[in-house]
Amino acid sequence: MDHFSTCYARQPISDQNQSIIGYEFFYRNDDGLIDKFDPRTATASILVGLLNQAGLHNSAADTLLFINIDSTILHSHILHSLPADRFVFEIAASEQITSVERECIQELHGKDYSFAIDNASTANNFLEKFTPILEYIEYIKFDTTATDLDQLTQMLPELKTKKLIAQKVEIPEVFEAYKELGFDFFQGYYFAKLHLIRHNRIDPKHLGVIRIYNMLIDKTPMEQVASEFEQHNELTLQLLQYINSTTQDSTLQNQSIESILEQVGAKQLEQWILMIIYSKTAKNISSKKSPHSLMVEQRIDIMNAIINAINPLEKKKMCEQARLCAFLSLMESIMNVPLATILKHINVKDNIKDALISQSGKLGRVFALTLSVENNDYASMQVLLRALKLKPDLLASLEALKKI
Repeated sequence: MDHFSTCYARQPISDQNQSIIGYEFFYRNDDGLIDKFDPRTATASILVGLLNQAGLHNSAADTLLFINIDSTILHSHILHSLPADRFVFEIAASEQITSVERECIQELHGKDYSFAIDNASTANNFLEKFTPILEYIEYIKFDTTATDLDQLTQMLPELKTKKLIAQKVEIPEVFEAYKELGFDFFQGYYFAKLHLIRHNRIDPKHLGVIRIYNMLIDKTPMEQVASEFEQHNELTLQLLQYINSTTQDSTLQNQSIESILEQVGAKQLEQWILMIIYSKTAKNISSKKSPHSLMVEQRIDIMNAIINAINPLEKKKMCEQARLCAFLSLMESIMNVPLATILKHINVKDNIKDALISQSGKLGRVFALTLSVENNDYASMQVLLRALKLKPDLLASLEALKKI
């Protein structure tokens, strides 16, 4: 088992021309297996993997993501932190719908979130059961192994406003039968088996996650929340990935972790942190740091030492920018997405962007010197030291800060 990878499974959902319109995602443990789990933990784990670890684009390109939810997830409000145009929330046909669930679904529907009934069939009389929320349902997924086609034909006039998905389609005859009935979409082994996906994993420390959640609940000033974030590299990396997954455009130019937190807002941060808590992906204090956490820690330490040597009076503001630069510099390798694309979603000050893309400007030279120290590129070190007007004997103290 790889402790630094996340795992989940997915299966495509296709239209009548077999073009993929989305994927359904399934929980898997660290070994890639189905094990005993409670639904809330499973859903939250999938969401953390998709939003904070792999990223939505890597997981589903520009298609829809179908996620199973239950009443505990509905009651938690963590779904409000997700982009409404990307997700379809699947409610099992076996789920009990009370007035509480109806109010939660109605609220989310009012915010343009989409819902599906999962594993519907002609045997479970789901129409009567789901009448209280049927107006909020966009998709209905029929289990072809538990559906009588004659009974289904009689039921179809009542479902003419719904998008119908035939699931568990395993042979061409079933595909053709449901296609003839006018079904819009299809899912099953006839098209593709479940595909197991692993991706880089960055888990925060459990105590830090709880501490930040309590600070948000207590309406602690964002400056203090940002100071706590500085102690948890993994959580900051997850936040940057989450922003990349959920933000289409940003007009605010960020220059620090605090400004990014301000942009996201306390309420959304609270919902996002709660998702991590429910997923149980946060580790205890004795857990081994991930390579990405060690690398960002090293990069921040070296950049801060260089900035202090240049001009201690500039240290505070420039070190804040250097911290953000260090985090962003690792996102490309973590997410497998070009840095220029990431910076479209996480809009930063021009000097930070120039430092990352072209290593130009004072911050860019600091970043370039940091990379040359990490890579043992002594020729570049000498050139950059002269450009920054620093003495060669600084190199020994910079080398001592290397952790990897």
